[in-house]
Amino acid sequence: MAQTSQAVAPAQSAVAAAIPLLSVVELETIEQLGRDYWVITETKEAADRKLAQCDVALFDLVDGRDYAAFMAVRQAYVTGCRDKGAASDEAAAKPWEAAIKRITASCGFVRPKAQTRTAKAMSEKRAAALAELAAKSESDLQTELDSAVAQGTAGALKKATALRAELDKRNKPALDAADAVRKALLDKIIARAKELAKAKTDDADALLDAAFDAMSADS
Repeated sequence: MAQTSQAVAPAQSAVAAAIPLLSVVELETIEQLGRDYWVITETKEAADRKLAQCDVALFDLVDGRDYAAFMAVRQAYVTGCRDKGAASDEAAAKPWEAAIKRITASCGFVRPKAQTRTAKAMSEKRAAALAELAAKSESDLQTELDSAVAQGTAGALKKATALRAELDKRNKPALDAADAVRKALLDKIIARAKELAKAKTDDADALLDAAFDAMSADS
């Protein structure tokens, strides 16, 4: 019996090997599926890279713009989508909204808000007031400032604040330049004092004492 079993086992293995696991049609179908999946995967990866590049470009175009400019960018974007076959402005706006959501999440973009009629009027009024101040000479600004302070009313003091701000803005470059000169001089004094202290000689100590006395003297 043992010999019969040993003879049958190889024969059964040979029969199993002769039966293919997949038919020729199945093999061809599955191989084509593999090709299709690979092409789709490569195409999707390329599309994702291009999409990321487009998102960065869009962020650069809309970041920091006010609402009116933001909407102008949107309209140009929608026009581009229509040129490529979008059936309507509504259909073209869908990829725009999706892109804005992506750059909001990935780039921290903040969508600008539309100004209300009241806010727009206040902005225009402030711009007109600043333009009026900018047209005045410094002597006129100072004269009006002195007059407003002398009046002392709430309205006059509010005007004085605006006049003072305009004068400070004009004087800022000169004040900044003077501060830069002072800082440079201070740095030189500190560096020289360190050199004298490091020298530890009588002459160096005398110079330090003289400098201290000079800076301590009443002006």
